[in-house]
Amino acid sequence: MVRRSRRGKANGGDGANRPGAWVWGRRAVFETLRAGRWPIRDLWLADRIDEPEVIEVQKLARAWDVDVVIEPAESLAERCQNRDHQGFLARVGEFPYEDPEQLLTGSGVGGAGSALFLLLDSVQDPFNLGAIIRSAEVFGVSGVFVSGDHQAPVTGHVARSSAGAINHVRVARAGNLVTLVMQLRRAKVQVLGAAADGARPAREYDLAGPVAIVLGNEGYGVGGDVMDICDGRIGIEQRGNVESLNAAVAAGVLLYETDRQRRMREATGDD
Repeated sequence: MVRRSRRGKANGGDGANRPGAWVWGRRAVFETLRAGRWPIRDLWLADRIDEPEVIEVQKLARAWDVDVVIEPAESLAERCQNRDHQGFLARVGEFPYEDPEQLLTGSGVGGAGSALFLLLDSVQDPFNLGAIIRSAEVFGVSGVFVSGDHQAPVTGHVARSSAGAINHVRVARAGNLVTLVMQLRRAKVQVLGAAADGARPAREYDLAGPVAIVLGNEGYGVGGDVMDICDGRIGIEQRGNVESLNAAVAAGVLLYETDRQRRMREATGDD
């Protein structure tokens, strides 16, 4: 059902007072609806949205039993305190993190497959996290593990900067990254810590088999206790003068190299 609100700010009856997080932006909202993982409680569209898109959103929203409410764009900005909503706004419930053990089992760890994991050690910036998740989805990462006291949670900012990819990537909270690294190594997964100093270039590693790449905090990198038990330090060759790449850019480069090696192996038929 499509409902038009005559008020700039809704109250009570349309769920405006219910707690929840905001997801905004066309792609982020569409992917949240399509994936069907992140529970949607309320849904608004700006009155400037074309009718075909309104009909498509309404069709997807039926699965959630949620009405599509049409309001002025200014009202959507008031709700989420962000004017960059593109006319699409959803209130969502708690993000559905995966169970860590089920994520490992479902990714074929210890089997014949070539699982690819990202382990994030206290990535603080939600925009970095979203961009990392977007790269993870593009390059077929099996799962992302987040850990650390200062780790950014999955929020609307993450959903927006991931262009909705957060809905298609399996994300789990790792209680202890050291324990997870040891578990992966016992399962014959190569674990490599991203580093700017003392690292071998990514192209020198064999990344076509099961591998996990650890990315660290934007300020101090991968924690020493985690780096010490990794199989190696992986880096990116540079020509410029800046000290290192942004965490999200580094993730994209490392995942691209991993995917490149895997495609080459598939093309040649090498085991």
